[in-house]
Amino acid sequence: MTEAAHDDYQLPEEFEHCLKLAPVRDAPSALDRVKQVVRILHEPGGCPWDGEQTNTSLLKPLLEETYEYIDAVETNDRDNMREELGDMLLQSVFQAQVCAVDAQDPFGIDEVCNRLVDKLITRHPHVFQSDDAADASAPAPENAQDTLKLWEAMKQKEKHRKSMLEGISHAQGALPRATKIVSRVHKSQYCDQLETAFTTSASQMDEQHDGDHPYADEIIAIIRKAQRDGVDVESDLRCRLRDIESEIEHIERTMNHE
Repeated sequence: MTEAAHDDYQLPEEFEHCLKLAPVRDAPSALDRVKQVVRILHEPGGCPWDGEQTNTSLLKPLLEETYEYIDAVETNDRDNMREELGDMLLQSVFQAQVCAVDAQDPFGIDEVCNRLVDKLITRHPHVFQSDDAADASAPAPENAQDTLKLWEAMKQKEKHRKSMLEGISHAQGALPRATKIVSRVHKSQYCDQLETAFTTSASQMDEQHDGDHPYADEIIAIIRKAQRDGVDVESDLRCRLRDIESEIEHIERTMNHE
């Protein structure tokens, strides 16, 4: 164990004397250990599979690990949360490692972390306001909802967005996309005006639409009600599906014993 690590981490048994792992052993922090082992695996002489990965090829495992962590949290599986959170960290560090060796526009995890820190500071002016700021009397958010509205306002200002819809990915499923739109509208300072979009039928909007969508409108109405009630509709649906799946398995076991 070297003094550089500042903790009690030890390499796994039978790997203590591997020279390739020296940068991992000597890393100053746990996160640096992750960065080093991912770098070694990805570079020439490392793992052939890791070396062939691209930002695109890593999207599938990124999604899978995210859903597995969500499942661990919603089932309160603390041990699995430890593992799945690590897998999510791996995906972030791996993506950054691939970005770091890009020939056209390289950047690494340190730049990502620094930009994240800057964002967290600038999105919380009520927390990190300078002690000698002239506008020290600016009102701070009184509750979590006000804080979210401030976050969205700062985001729109930083990104020079002309619409609150900018940044909502069309690649995600329709349900999370609808949930995001409803959430953005709810947090907007122009909420009352924007809410009218939900009550205007497709056929009323313009002649390009092929008619109304009653089932979609019912789903959106449920999402809006869940937003007002403070319910995460996707989480609620996942939990209910988990109950249904458990009941289906119980019925199947009963049938097999008859």
